[in-house]
Amino acid sequence: MDQPRPRINMHDPAVFCIRVDGRVGKSWVDYFGAQSISTQVDEAGLCSTTLITEPVDQSALIGIINYLNGLRLPLVSIECLPATRTGSPAR
Repeated sequence: MDQPRPRINMHDPAVFCIRVDGRVGKSWVDYFGAQSISTQVDEAGLCSTTLITEPVDQSALIGIINYLNGLRLPLVSIECLPATRTGSPAR
């Protein structure tokens, strides 16, 4: 049985998985405050990037999304990940 996810609010950090179409290099890890950045290439040769990040609040999350939009990277999904006791996302 799945555990209920803790309630999030606008002002506390939470861990998010952000997926975009296109490539975001690992050199952007510090800029986005990302715990990880990974790139996948599908059978057709199209790239998608997944960022795992813990913005300080919802405003910072919107800033990340806006920056990715400015890079012209289409947003695929955003998911709030369940955190472990240490604050890291559960895998």
